[in-house]
Amino acid sequence: MTKRSLWRLIFTTLICGACAYFFVPLSKVRLGLDLKGGVHFELEVQGHEALEADLRDTRDRLLDRLHEKGFPEAVAHLEGMTVKAEGVPADRQAEAQKILNGFSGYDAAFSGDTLTLSQKAGYQKSLKDDANKRAQQIIENRINQFGVAEPEITPTGAEGNRIVVELPGVGDAERERIKGLLTTPGRLEQRLVAKQDTTNGIGWRTREEAMGHFAGHLPPGTELLPLPLSEREARREGKAFQAPAAGQPDPIRSWVLVEEKVYVDGADITKADPTVNSQTDQYEISYVLNKKGADDFYNLSGIASEENRRIAVVLDRKVVSVLWCKEKIPGGAVRITGQFSKEEADDFALKLKSGAMRASMKFLEERAMGPSLGADSIASGVRGALIGFLTVIGFMVFYYRWSGVNAVVALTVNIIVMLGLMGSFHAVITLPGIAGFALTVGMAVDANILIFERIREELGNGKSVAGAIQTGFDRVFWTIVDSHVTQLVSAILLFIFGTGPVKGFAVTLTVGVTASLFTSIYISRFIYDWILERHPGTRTLSI
Repeated sequence: MTKRSLWRLIFTTLICGACAYFFVPLSKVRLGLDLKGGVHFELEVQGHEALEADLRDTRDRLLDRLHEKGFPEAVAHLEGMTVKAEGVPADRQAEAQKILNGFSGYDAAFSGDTLTLSQKAGYQKSLKDDANKRAQQIIENRINQFGVAEPEITPTGAEGNRIVVELPGVGDAERERIKGLLTTPGRLEQRLVAKQDTTNGIGWRTREEAMGHFAGHLPPGTELLPLPLSEREARREGKAFQAPAAGQPDPIRSWVLVEEKVYVDGADITKADPTVNSQTDQYEISYVLNKKGADDFYNLSGIASEENRRIAVVLDRKVVSVLWCKEKIPGGAVRITGQFSKEEADDFALKLKSGAMRASMKFLEERAMGPSLGADSIASGVRGALIGFLTVIGFMVFYYRWSGVNAVVALTVNIIVMLGLMGSFHAVITLPGIAGFALTVGMAVDANILIFERIREELGNGKSVAGAIQTGFDRVFWTIVDSHVTQLVSAILLFIFGTGPVKGFAVTLTVGVTASLFTSIYISRFIYDWILERHPGTRTLSI
């Protein structure tokens, strides 16, 4: 063997060894949902909620700024998709205009003593885009912290407001918990129970009863929020409890009147954990606030203790706990008590740790596949691929004789390189991916057939074996490159615009085309060159 052939053999061996490292043992190969089993969700970010949340924040900030700048009579409220602030006299509009420098995303209009703010179109788009990115990031955080291995989380949709979540290996028992984690924003707020609340934070049994108490009109700056009834509370109070069906609202214990103003929100939380109270054996949630949050909570607890009012802890616009506060609380360490089960406390803390979405998610599609169906698919796919592979081997050896063996060796290297590339990219093999695998094996054989037929023609024209091999490879080179590049472009387009199994097919096709190009041109040629070295001057070729 010449030095050149030895280096080519070493290079080929190293390539095969490196590829084998990524898929041996076969447990390294990642399987998609259709093969491993699991759940597939498609969710849509409710962008309008992000706009509404920003309006509420703007209302609170605007009111604080007006009070600071000498407009003590000002009141602010939401009206449709606008913020209206009343109590801004017409002769002081110039002063009010200076306050608006911090509200660049809003158009301002004065009418009498009313200031109206409305969101600009560009600002609304940026809010929705931010909500989409934040939702994807938080979903990734929550899924990772929940402990699901190898999740696939992909943004999709023309507006980028849809997210596809694929979770291999997730069973029915975990599915509903994960759905709850994905759909709820996890927005924590701490507010004051309204002064006008005559129930001491216990609330009214129904919303109608509360509205009747206030003659159909809630006091300005307040709103009614539900306090859900937990199963443990129902048992303790001797009430019948029926867990809500999927997608149905929780049973409500009472309606609590709270101030609209948010004093502390979840953005200031730095740490959150579920804990067990050693005295009551009840699950609680403890969290720690940053410096800003600690200062805000200190002020909030000061107001609550001085005015003998209660603090409402609100999660996703539901009251989860109502706390007494006898004195100012420094330090920023807060504990939420309630009737939590272990799972509820775990999920509550997980939501706080992963951050709050700007908008909730709506389920558009949900699919589940059991692992047994996936195992059947694997068995069928492997059986089909083996039958196809053996058939190809038989045909090539029968029709092209020893040159057919050349093709079989190239095909074997092709499969090793394909599996290695897929393993190195951490690609997921799906059922369509197996189809792509079989397809590219056929394409690899097709390239060899082109080469062999061309060599046959050159031999028939009277050329020597070495000359026929050289001409055969030279003349089909660009034909093979053209056909492979065309398929590569198709595969890339499928990968960009496809989702789920289609992407799996595209990845397999891309890898297969690349491997086929390498083996048909390089490996087959190397084998012929090596044969010519061993039999220089040969006059016949088995083809």
